[in-house]
Amino acid sequence: MPNEENFSNTALPAKSASALNRLYYSPVLIVAAVIICTLASEALVMVVLSQFSLLNDPLHHILDSIMLLALLFPVLVMLVFRPIDHHLTERRRVEEELQTEQNKLKAILDALPAGVCIVNRDHEIEYLNSSLIKEFGHIEGQFCHDYFQGRFHSCPNCQMDDVLSGKSVTREYHSEKTGKIYETFETPLRNRNGSVSLLVIVHDVTERKTAEDELRISRERMRALSVHLQRAREEERTAISREIHDELGQVLATVQLGVTSLADDYHDHRHLVDKIAEMEKMLAGAIKSVQRISAQLRPAILDELGLSEAIEWQADEFRKNTGIDCTSDLLPLETEIGKDVATAIFRIFQEALTNVMRHSGATSVKVSLAERGRRIVLVVEDNGCGVAPERVRNNSSLGITGMRERANALGGRVTVRSLQEGGTVVMAHIPIDLTGDKI
Repeated sequence: MPNEENFSNTALPAKSASALNRLYYSPVLIVAAVIICTLASEALVMVVLSQFSLLNDPLHHILDSIMLLALLFPVLVMLVFRPIDHHLTERRRVEEELQTEQNKLKAILDALPAGVCIVNRDHEIEYLNSSLIKEFGHIEGQFCHDYFQGRFHSCPNCQMDDVLSGKSVTREYHSEKTGKIYETFETPLRNRNGSVSLLVIVHDVTERKTAEDELRISRERMRALSVHLQRAREEERTAISREIHDELGQVLATVQLGVTSLADDYHDHRHLVDKIAEMEKMLAGAIKSVQRISAQLRPAILDELGLSEAIEWQADEFRKNTGIDCTSDLLPLETEIGKDVATAIFRIFQEALTNVMRHSGATSVKVSLAERGRRIVLVVEDNGCGVAPERVRNNSSLGITGMRERANALGGRVTVRSLQEGGTVVMAHIPIDLTGDKI
């Protein structure tokens, strides 16, 4: 029973409060309640006056008004003034909550490292967070082009019309006011009154752009250095090849002639003839070795006849030395190519054949050379076991890395991949160089 009493005591005020809340939020019910209370109070006053025989008294109107006001005052407080106070209190609470949320939002925006700005369609700044104020200073009623760029008129690349039409734009610009580079994201922001403003998020990317420029310059310098080293090595190889071929080759040829002459002079001495014949074989082998080493250092055919003939010669040499079938499809090049480009393609071809011989286990190789859109394209394809993707990505593979470095130094690229049907394909794309020496 105590539980039931507690329940009823707590439930009744809740029901009464609910009824009063419905009454407070309904102007019609309030007016009806005031009219009913007024009529009831007037009836009560008339009954009281009649009981005391004061209806015919000259002062009964004054007494009527006083008693009526005394009876209606609590009603007015309950049904009129309290709802007004209730609404005012509720409004103040909502305004305080709204102000709290606005302060919270402002604190969040001020804590952002990026700048946040709102601009209306007349280019007037409506809001700036603290990051932009620290970067550019206070607003002072400025237009966006004046505040950010120090301009009296709109920026020539202003895209406000595009953004206000519903697009979002990301762009970079150099501020003439601060001398820095900024990246901005601009998007439309619809206001409560239906108008559309411009929401701009600003990032200072000066350090990033400076680092990118430094990295680009460093890569260009490394590429120039790589080209210089490759050129110097090829020139040194050419010089050594020429010296070996001309000097050592001539000396060996002269010695071979002298030994042959000795064989004619001492043909009666059998033991000398056998030794001279053995020496002639050794000299012939030495001359072939000199020719082979000279060709490996720098094949003369590359400088004398051109890239296509040099690749054809290298394919024949590969076939002879390894027994692996090597077919070529070399289209005639319509443009004269620079010596650096020809050397790079030839060395990439040599390295591709070396990889086929060492790793692929292939029985045939196909090579094609063509000119496509101001680029020389070399394709070497074999029918071997293929290449693992991790080996292609691994920088420790010196052969693949060397091919890529040669191509990158000239603004080209080399791709190495396995074929689904088995085998590996190496493809090199190198731009045609029209500024260097021609071959």
